[in-house]
Amino acid sequence: MELGLHGRAAVVTGASAGLGEAVALALAREGVSLALGARDVVRLDAVAQNAKRLGAPRARGFALDLRDPDSIGSMLDAARGFVGDADILVLNGGGPKPGRFGDVDFGDWDAAYRLLLRSMLQLTGALVPRMRAKGWGRVVALTSTAVKQPIDTLVLSNAFRTALVAALRTLAAEVAREGVTVNCIATGRVDTARLRALYDDDETKLRAAGSEVPIGRVATPDEFAPMAVFLCSEPARYVTGQTISVDGGLTRGLFG
Repeated sequence: MELGLHGRAAVVTGASAGLGEAVALALAREGVSLALGARDVVRLDAVAQNAKRLGAPRARGFALDLRDPDSIGSMLDAARGFVGDADILVLNGGGPKPGRFGDVDFGDWDAAYRLLLRSMLQLTGALVPRMRAKGWGRVVALTSTAVKQPIDTLVLSNAFRTALVAALRTLAAEVAREGVTVNCIATGRVDTARLRALYDDDETKLRAAGSEVPIGRVATPDEFAPMAVFLCSEPARYVTGQTISVDGGLTRGLFG
């Protein structure tokens, strides 16, 4: 399938490892120029070099702390200077403090709001108007199955990732006639540093977590990335306002 992405430009956050890195490299293979954001600039530079080897015409990493609005603004300015007005925005970042409702305090709620919701709305609010002006754009948010089936020990993620999905679903309807699509992916158990931290980097616990997935194992980031790239593509122009599960069948609802 021809995805029609060659020559496009993307901003990908949380791109130094895990899902963000996998999506960035998959976009690179389609000839997309990349402005990559994360806190680990050393690792980010390595991802950018790899992206260029794989086919990205241009790729560069920019320091980004999603908890800091000034950092987001600086990254967006630098990214625009490098790739111009982005056609694609991939929203991704780390997870908040785990815990049940009684395990977190208002400081934790505030920190999670800045990381998971405010930052993503700031990025979207900055880039979508330029997409609308061009008549083409793609926003893809990497969320969690927690937005469909809350996870007992991730109350902060349950709350703010779901709020982001609601905001983006509202936006999708506003921009649908202007060539801009907005979708989310509900991520299941993928072998990333975040998943390993949640299971104490214990291989026995990770295998047990994988056994609860109908497919029988956790996913690799490379198995997740193709869905994100498809949603960024030209053939996906009639798909918007959706939250698509990539979870090996983990979510038990009838509609995924």
